[in-house]
Amino acid sequence: MNLNDEGIIISLKKFSDSASLMKVLTKNHGIYSGLIRLSKKNGNMGVNVPGNVINITWRARLSEHLGFFNSELIKSRSSLYLNSSVNLEILNSICALLDIFPEREECEEIYLLANELFNNLNDIFIWPILYIKFELLFIEKMGYGLDLESCAVNGSNKNLSWVSPKSGRAVSNEGAIGWEDRLLRLPNFFKEIDNFISKEDLIDGLKLTEFFLNKRVYSQQAKNLPSSRIRLVEYIKNNSVMNG
Repeated sequence: MNLNDEGIIISLKKFSDSASLMKVLTKNHGIYSGLIRLSKKNGNMGVNVPGNVINITWRARLSEHLGFFNSELIKSRSSLYLNSSVNLEILNSICALLDIFPEREECEEIYLLANELFNNLNDIFIWPILYIKFELLFIEKMGYGLDLESCAVNGSNKNLSWVSPKSGRAVSNEGAIGWEDRLLRLPNFFKEIDNFISKEDLIDGLKLTEFFLNKRVYSQQAKNLPSSRIRLVEYIKNNSVMNG
């Protein structure tokens, strides 16, 4: 069985003295794992780096086998992570999420959004929004999507500013009266992109996705949020540039 696609490398781990185990988020076939032979001669050590975009050929005798990769570099992003600790935290956080996503499940939207996020790592005003939207999409694709289209209390689609931690549904200002301290805040940019997005909106967005990642995803995996994600939130909280 052969498979050809482009993909983003999620992880690379030693498997033996002659091969590494690589996991790739492909555009059209979901996440695939396979072995990649180590060869200094063909220079693949610099190609197969997490975050890089590659063209891959995956081969196996049967579809259920682990298989082997051949890879060719499309876009290197290594310098982005080597020169920026926060970019490395973003990469590690995204890869930690993808590492628990079911393999070989269709996830083109996840691929496209991850690619967009990694392509905008140098834009301090864009990547935090894309990162939060990625977590929101990831929660949805894991089967626990939030319903942010109408109020859980009165059915209205106006003045939606809150989210119920119990149901994951939006709540309007009117429906939230008297319950605000028990609800999660819904940032404006979840509904529409404004010209100005405050740091408080970003933090509210991260709190919202963190709550449902813990409740609906990581709890099912008996895991905790990755430390890289915790450090990323601290970076956003402490970075004064994001006030502008």
